[in-house]
Amino acid sequence: MLCVGIGFMPVAALVDYKLTMSLPPRTTADTGIDALTHAMEAYVSKKANAYSDSQAIAAIKLIGPNLRKVYNNGGDEKAREAMMLGSTLAGVAFSSASVALVHGMSRPIGAFFHVPHGLSNAMLLPSVTAFSISAAPARYADCARAMGIATDLDNNDEANQKLLIELRALNDELAVPTPQEFGIKRDEFFEVCHTMAEQALASGSPGNNPIEPSINEIITIYQGLWD
Repeated sequence: MLCVGIGFMPVAALVDYKLTMSLPPRTTADTGIDALTHAMEAYVSKKANAYSDSQAIAAIKLIGPNLRKVYNNGGDEKAREAMMLGSTLAGVAFSSASVALVHGMSRPIGAFFHVPHGLSNAMLLPSVTAFSISAAPARYADCARAMGIATDLDNNDEANQKLLIELRALNDELAVPTPQEFGIKRDEFFEVCHTMAEQALASGSPGNNPIEPSINEIITIYQGLWD
């Protein structure tokens, strides 16, 4: 349930990376991957535009090289500052272009199993990217280049393969658990997959995805988290 209304709109926002210096590694990882997901989904969204593109790519360029740094060394001020700015730019980007399938599928996992939002995004990001990449290969390749894991010498297919490898490696290094490792029981998860898929579609976010999935395709992605 989202809380909306003019009362939630701040007059001003003070964005100060120093307030993040004491974040523990788990929260650093989860919020960092959430910010990366915001930027990537804004960039590949069907609602993407020139304004949101500029913010999304700038965010990815900041987050990509610095997420591991702040996870492994929370006292790295330059990396913390880069992540804070990247997160803010990613927020601007998705406020304009919206988010897509990762967020649509992530929210029901949080609702049913109390998985922190950024963590459920992280669980899904590699699989949803693999599902979606064929419909927006140039866009995802741009993300890989912005992260610094591919160059202009890589064609789109090469860049996208590097992107998928990087997203999985990022989850490994940042100790992102699978649903099973988080403590979710397989039978309970599979029992609600259809309901979660319905709720994901009802949120509207999957409609912004490069490929708009069917309920069965969403269920397949959910169940694939256990393979």
